[in-house]
Amino acid sequence: MQLQSPHSKIGGFSKRTRVYMGQQIMHNGIVQEISGDCMKVKIIQTSACASCKVASQCHASERKEKIVDVYNVSDASDYQVGQNVKVIASSQTGANAVLLAFGIPFLILVGAVFGCSRLTSDEPTMALAGLISLIPYYIILYLARDRIRQKFAFSVKRS
Repeated sequence: MQLQSPHSKIGGFSKRTRVYMGQQIMHNGIVQEISGDCMKVKIIQTSACASCKVASQCHASERKEKIVDVYNVSDASDYQVGQNVKVIASSQTGANAVLLAFGIPFLILVGAVFGCSRLTSDEPTMALAGLISLIPYYIILYLARDRIRQKFAFSVKRS
């Protein structure tokens, strides 16, 4: 099953994003830089209401440009700067990213606050303990960034 958002043009980009349920997430982008087997691709991330005709008048719509690093591109020399490409990631990659960015930190924060609440009833202390408990997690993420980068691999193909 394929879901498609409306596809109008914004700044030369087609806003069409395809999501294949259980398989892949694809975004259209433009190659910004190629160095060795790494490519930097600019994609436009838009909110669902950005396709509305009055989106330029409404501040609820949101549009962000993102630069995605695509590593281990075997045929990087076949691409050119400015070329339209599709950036592809598995939907499992997206789920894992959400888990690392939001799920695990939330559990650590809540666990620390509840654990501290058993020791004290001082709410500022509980809040501080919750925030401090996240420091080791983010240090571990930073130290494991190369392994995480390999796990969250993107690929590209011509548009």
